[in-house]
Amino acid sequence: MAAWSTCCLFIVLSTTNPVYKVMVLAAALSALAAGAGLRRIRGLLVAVLSIAAFAMLLNFVSAHLGATVLFALPDQIPALGGPYTLEALVFGASGGITIAAAILAAAPFSLLLDSHEVMDALPAPLSRTGIAIASSLNLVPAVATSFVEVAEAQRLRGWRPRGPRSWLEVVVPVVLTSVEGSIQLAESMEARGFGSGARTTMASHALQRADWLLVAASGLALTGFAIAHYAGWAADWFPYPTLTLPTIDAWPIAACLLLFAPVLVWRSRS
Repeated sequence: MAAWSTCCLFIVLSTTNPVYKVMVLAAALSALAAGAGLRRIRGLLVAVLSIAAFAMLLNFVSAHLGATVLFALPDQIPALGGPYTLEALVFGASGGITIAAAILAAAPFSLLLDSHEVMDALPAPLSRTGIAIASSLNLVPAVATSFVEVAEAQRLRGWRPRGPRSWLEVVVPVVLTSVEGSIQLAESMEARGFGSGARTTMASHALQRADWLLVAASGLALTGFAIAHYAGWAADWFPYPTLTLPTIDAWPIAACLLLFAPVLVWRSRS
């Protein structure tokens, strides 16, 4: 899983070509759907879509570059004045795809692995770093679960959303619950002697044939795309000053197709 996520991040961050970024995004989404199910990742998809849309809008508003002007605001308006171009909108969409693909590529660590599995995968000198990583991976789903529970409890008491200020009745209990949970976690770690000796661990499971297949596919994808990028086959793309279609090549396309290997591996596990 780490090899696959690393390969996805390498490809999506090493190229500006939106075609390859979309392929990485599609591979990450398909892998999560196969491994965790669409219902389980629904909240993550909403959050990723919101972040990507914000990134696209931010570039569209701030980058007044490009030849294809959609509309213009008076230059006297601070920060917002100037031409709004199709090139800025498309480049912002490409940035949003990059962010979405990167998040979904790293999501299997929190959705498909237990926190102790992530921690035990690290070497002993990084055991405390592993504790921090494991705790952080549990933070977001724990806060999300608390938010849903508090909101449902408030609705049963007659609460109804009436604007931004009304949400304080939900946010404040969620924050207090999170703080209380953090204190309980710290007390539990202290009671178990955290930091007082060498780390103990459960016996880890050996890699199966399907796991090695995924590692091999990820390694081939990373190596193939790196070679293609070095040789100039995976050409970069830049929309300014005039929007043009990105160029594609069979070699990097084949490398990106290898990223769909988890769809078979993780579905067979489930």
